[in-house]
Parts: sequence; structure tokens; C-alpha cells
Amino acid sequence: MVDARIVQTTKALHTAIVELASEKAVSTITVADVTRRAGINRATFYSHATSPGSLLTDVLTPELDAIRTDDLALRETGAVSGAEATRRGLERVVDHVVRYRDLYRLALPDQLDASTHRALAQHFEKSSVVHLESLPEGSRPEGLSVHIAAGFFAHALVGAIAAWLGGKRTSRKALLDTILAMTPTWWE
Repeated sequence: MVDARIVQTTKALHTAIVELASEKAVSTITVADVTRRAGINRATFYSHATSPGSLLTDVLTPELDAIRTDDLALRETGAVSGAEATRRGLERVVDHVVRYRDLYRLALPDQLDASTHRALAQHFEKSSVVHLESLPEGSRPEGLSVHIAAGFFAHALVGAIAAWLGGKRTSRKALLDTILAMTPTWWE
């Protein structure tokens, strides 16, 4: 059984880092900022995380992992086409980005702390590798390197998100439609 104090402390830390990262760049957030906002001490912080950036990654990653897990499960059922599964998965990614819009708007272009950018790219890369390796034999283009294709797609997706957040105000639908339009048909 998990100690209720640990659960409460973890929740306070997660709330604090999301609030702070929605207000200012991750590179400017100090451990003191997080501990003050969460109402804990430094030793407790370091028993949960190594830095504000790593704490933020710990908050965002489980939701993204759940999207990947649900996508794989949906594809395994065969209940929808590959194209529809891709659309649903990407729509959930866009919803995640919209939910944390202020945070990502500050964190993705942060030149002094790339932890959020890196975590998002690594998540998409892992998801892409899993997806590409699960495609039926012969459905990938000949000569395609799974590792290179996954890296390309992952960084393109992070780039699209960063461009959407930093550019002229457009709808979440515009982001989703653009990502889907740029996704190759064989990907599905």
C-alpha cells in the first residue's frame, strides 16, 4: 500500500511544476520555486526528482504513454481502419498539447532546458518505432529504416506543435488536420 503522504506530496509537486511551467520557462524554475509552491522541503523534492525539468517530464509522460498504449490496443482489435486509429491517436496528442498549451508554449523553445522538447520527441520516436514495427509485412516502403523514419516523424511532430504554439493563432483542428495531411498514407 502506498503511503498517503507520498501520494499527497507527489500531487503537490506535480501541481506546482505544471503551474510554474505554465508561467515561465523551465530553465528559469528553481527547486526553491517548486518547493515553495508545493509546500515541501528540498530533501523531499530530491527524493522525487532530480530537477524541475525531470519533474515536469514525470508529469507529462504517463498521459502520453497512455495514448500510445490505447493506440496499440485499438489497432489490435481491428475495430477501426489504420487511418482512423492514426487520426484518433493524433487527436489525443493534440488534446494533450492543448490542455498544457501554456506550458508547452514556454518549454518547447527553451534553449536553456530542452528536457520537455527531448521528452516529447523521445516519446513520439518510441511510439513511431512500435507502430512501424507492427505494420504488416510489405506495407512499409522498401528500404525504409525504422529508426530513421521514427526519428524523422517524432521531430517533425514536435516541430509542428512548436510552430503551432509559437505562430499565428489557429485552431486545434488546423494543427490536427495539418499533421494528418503530412502523415504518409502507408503509415496507417
